[in-house]
Amino acid sequence: MRRPSTRPTTITALSITGMLLLTACGGGTDTPSADEDSPLTAFYESISGDLDSEAQQKKWEEQNRKTEELTAACMVEQGFEYIPVDHSAGMVTFDEEEHDPEKYAAEYGYGMTNYQEPTEEQQAEMDSYVDPNQAYLESMSETEMNAYYEALYGAMSSAEPDENGEMPQFTPEEMGCQGIAQDEASGGEQELWESEEMTAFNDATTKLYEDVEKSPKLTEVAAKWSDCMAEAGLDHTTPQAAMDYFMEASNALYDNETGEGPGEDELTALQEEEKSTAVADYACQEKVKYQDVHRTVQFELEKTFVDENKDLLDRVAAAYKELEK
Repeated sequence: MRRPSTRPTTITALSITGMLLLTACGGGTDTPSADEDSPLTAFYESISGDLDSEAQQKKWEEQNRKTEELTAACMVEQGFEYIPVDHSAGMVTFDEEEHDPEKYAAEYGYGMTNYQEPTEEQQAEMDSYVDPNQAYLESMSETEMNAYYEALYGAMSSAEPDENGEMPQFTPEEMGCQGIAQDEASGGEQELWESEEMTAFNDATTKLYEDVEKSPKLTEVAAKWSDCMAEAGLDHTTPQAAMDYFMEASNALYDNETGEGPGEDELTALQEEEKSTAVADYACQEKVKYQDVHRTVQFELEKTFVDENKDLLDRVAAAYKELEK
């Protein structure tokens, strides 16, 4: 049985494309500045608070604490012991704001095959983490352990990806004690995301961002960017296409029946190609002012969306308020 990991996940820095979105500067009076909230970001923050605020972190920590307490109670009912886990313990974050995007590109490319190594202090913190339930798990037979994971994660404990690599979707009730606890601790957030208004909102915003990428202004500047990349001997149509190429190439290195990873030479060659491409990508985006145009188009279309969908946004805001009661 495939066992879900209980070890905290290390959060890596943003890819170069994401960093460019954060750091590119406005190129004219009509270009929104890089630190300016877009119309939809302003809407999100109006209903859920500052997305980067310390309050959001505290909210997450409190929700996690409640989830773990509810999980423990549920597991006891299922006949198992369970010690609530502090998921912030041993977790290390790499602050993307510390990195210059050009330097990041040269060192890590898009972050697909090149990884930022933790400092000695960060590594020691990760190594010191001990799952409080590990000793209990190690005392079990395989049959008992399978039953434990079934109770904790439900159908997720034995789920496998489909032919497209996609994992199946489950309701909270199908996700064992942890799924039920997460849903209760969030106040029914899962139900909100599956509601009619949120489904309509997600469908509408998906189309919105597809329209951004298809806009004539962005198509024109993408062509200039592609020509610039061609001068460096690289064949990519858009910055996103370049990043997707290395994501797929990285995945392909491990996509084999034996489960073995790539050879050292093969991996090194792809890492070097990724870094050189990311550096050229950064330089070409700067040259043609790609992010200025992207941000301008995004803001324009988001403003139109907000103006034309006031009723939908009001219903989404009302649903959020109901969730917080």
